[in-house]
Order: sequence, then structure tokens, then C-alpha cells
Amino acid sequence: MLVDYIALLPEAVLLTGIVLVVLVAVLRSVNTAKTFYTLSKWILLPVIALTAVFYDQNIAVLWENNDYTTLLKVIIYLFSLGWCSLSYKRFQNKEGESFVFHLLVLMSLFCFSVGLSSRALWLTAAAFTVYQLAVVLMQQIEATEETRRRRRLYLFFSGMFVVFLWTGIFLFYRQCDGTTYEEITGLLSVADLSSPKLRLAFVLIMLFFLFVLGAAPFHFGFTEAVSGSVLPVAGFLSIVPVLAFFPAMINLLLNVFAPLYGWFMPVMIIFGIISIFIGAVGANSADNLRRIFACAELYYVGVLLVAASDLQRQSLSAALIYMQICVLAFFGLYTVFSGFRSKGEYLTRLSEIRGLSTRRPFLAAAFLVLMISLIGMPPLLGFLGKLSVVNVLVAGGSYGLMAVVAFSVLILACAYLKVITVIYFEPRNINFDRVDKNVYIYIAINILLFVFTVLNPKYLMRETEMILTAIL
Repeated sequence: MLVDYIALLPEAVLLTGIVLVVLVAVLRSVNTAKTFYTLSKWILLPVIALTAVFYDQNIAVLWENNDYTTLLKVIIYLFSLGWCSLSYKRFQNKEGESFVFHLLVLMSLFCFSVGLSSRALWLTAAAFTVYQLAVVLMQQIEATEETRRRRRLYLFFSGMFVVFLWTGIFLFYRQCDGTTYEEITGLLSVADLSSPKLRLAFVLIMLFFLFVLGAAPFHFGFTEAVSGSVLPVAGFLSIVPVLAFFPAMINLLLNVFAPLYGWFMPVMIIFGIISIFIGAVGANSADNLRRIFACAELYYVGVLLVAASDLQRQSLSAALIYMQICVLAFFGLYTVFSGFRSKGEYLTRLSEIRGLSTRRPFLAAAFLVLMISLIGMPPLLGFLGKLSVVNVLVAGGSYGLMAVVAFSVLILACAYLKVITVIYFEPRNINFDRVDKNVYIYIAINILLFVFTVLNPKYLMRETEMILTAIL
């Protein structure tokens, strides 16, 4: 009966919205960037409400909504809505590109929603495959000949890891004639866990998730996508995907692949350590602002992998707290980037923001606070996230990993210090355009959220503990 599929109502609204955006683009003679943003807004608002209302609706063995999936989806939708409202002005004179961007954002959100609630590997893989296609198409927006060549390389590697994902699923299917989580869990409860086929299938699936998270040594796709894309695309790829892929991977590891994970844990730690070092060092060697912070995000992904590697409750809680804080900080950073303009062009080079503090002191101050927070300096919010991770590592006796995290953040701090020096201590060499009021509004909201969470950290911790209960 139709009522059995009420759990899919938010996804149905998203899908209907995608069709509506296409119809408006085709049938309406005059469209502006605001047209597609307004459509996206009025699609996402009911989706958020419906997601909250049907937070516990399920469909047999294929679909599960719980506190974990619901809160993550709502956070993803809210960040996406905020970023779209900041981005539409970038497309004011490029109506066609605005249509493509908002269409692909809605497609991505649909894929993330399916991937988080799915209880079948084939459905998860289908959703994330479509997302990878959306990323490739996003990168074509206003692409130059040089960036198109890089996109073709990204398309090749993206396709390769998608093939890995489907190959892993096919190998599981051959073993148990099914790909639902229950069927695979049943297989692993009785199978020989040292079987090369089972381990190969698991590794192939894990490689896909490490690639889409941008973990080293698979980080080239992420850093190129962020540094070479227009600001709306770069911001979306930096802010939203980690909120979907990391929790989806954790859910799979806990509820499907837990019997196979034990021998893979050292591999996860190695990927985390490599990501931490390459991210910290790479940020120091870059001059492109977006590449600097793409490398910084690689560092934070590495910390997430290290923190969550043992899959214990306290470790996962620390990792999810750290993830939410970092995503909030990166949203603030990219909001600040939206104010870096000169003669109508968005600035991307470090040398182009010299002396920013002399003309845009509020923008410079917000940038400074966000960077210091990301380093983990007290009393800012980033300190809470870093303290959660360090506490978990110390409690587990992982003093070597704690030293890696602490030492690497000093290297990363050198890159941030270089940015601060350029903003505050070098002479201005260009004139900066007037900053849109929306940028100031979102920066103020971001800072207020930081302050509120610092003063009331129990809310963040309690919510994280609550959503973990749904999957542990």
C-alpha cells in the first residue's frame, strides 16, 4: 500500500523539485539566478520539515529512518540551503549556469538522502554513483580548457573507484545472493572471515569511501575539484559531502562490515596518518586560497579517520563532534571567501588579499577567528573538537597518534600564519569590492553559533550521543 512508502516522502519531494527546476528552465522564457535559488529554497524547506516529521519511518529491509539519519539529513539540507543563498549572486549574470548548479545540488542532496537511509548496498551504490556524475558535471560550470583537462582526469579516477564499489558489491552478491544489509550480515556471521573474496569485496568498497572523502593518497581529485572550480561549486564540495560520506561509512562499518573490520583497522589508521601529514604540508606549499583550505580539510579528514578507527562509542562521538565543528568552520570560511571580490571577480590567490584588514576589518577578523578555531586554540569552538579527539586517543593509549595529530597541526598552523601575515601585515595592492550584506549576515550567524556552542557544549555532545544510539 502507498502508506507503506510514506518514509520516502522527503525524497519524493526532492525528486519532484528536480523535475520542476528542469521544467522552469525549459518552459519559462526569462529566468534569473534568483529564480532557481527561490525554487531550491521552497523545495528544501518542506523537505526539511518532512524529514523531521517522518524521522522513524521505515520500508521493510530496504529503508530506515532514525535519529542518526534524520539529524544528519537536516544538517546537510540546512548547510546546502545557506550555501545556495550565498551562491546565487555569483550567477546573477549567468542564468544557464545557475540552473545547472542548483539542479546538481538538488540531485546531490537526493543522492545523499538515499545513501544515508538505504539498507541495501546496491541502492547505496546507485545513489553515490549518480552523485559522482553530478560532481563531474558541477566541475564543468565555467570551466576553462586547463580545468577541463583536469576534469577528464578526475572523471577517469572517479569512474575507476565507482567500478571498485560495484565490483565489491557484486562479490558479496555472489556469496549470499543478495545485497541488503541483513543478508550480508547473515553471511558474515557464518562465513570464513579470512576468505580472500570477502576481504577483497570489503576493501574495494572501503577504497571508494576513502576516495570520496578525499583521503590521501586519493586526495588529488578533491583538491583539484575545489581549487579549480568556481566558488559556489568549491564551497559545496568542501562543506556538504563529508557530512554524508563519513556517517554513511561509519554506519556500514558498524552494522554490516563489523566482522571484517578488525584486520582493516591498522589500514584505516595509516590512511588517516598519511592524510594528516599530506594535508598539513600541502597547505604550506599552496598559494591558491581554496587549495590551502582543501589541503587543510584533508588534515581534518585524516583526524576523523584516526579518531573513529576503533569504532568504539567514545571514539565515534568525538569524531562526529569534530566533523560538525569543522564543517561549521568551513562554512564560515567559504562565506568569507564570498566577500573576497575585486572588480566583480572573486579572488583566489593569496597575494590578492594583501592588506585586507585595512579595508574590510570585519571580514579579516572573521577569517582570523575561524582559522584559529580550526587549529584548536582555546577558548574557541575548534578547541572542543580537538580536545574530544585527544581525550579519546589518550584514553585508548594511542600516544603516538596523539603526537602525530599535535605535531601536524603545528605545520598546518604555519600555513594559517602565512595567510594571517598577508591579511594583516602586508600592504594592500588592489581595491576590494563592496561586500554583500548576506555575507555579513551569515558570518554573524556563524560566529553566534560558535559562541553559543562554546558556552553550551552539552547540547552538541548530547545530540551526538543521541544519534549514535540509533546505530550502535
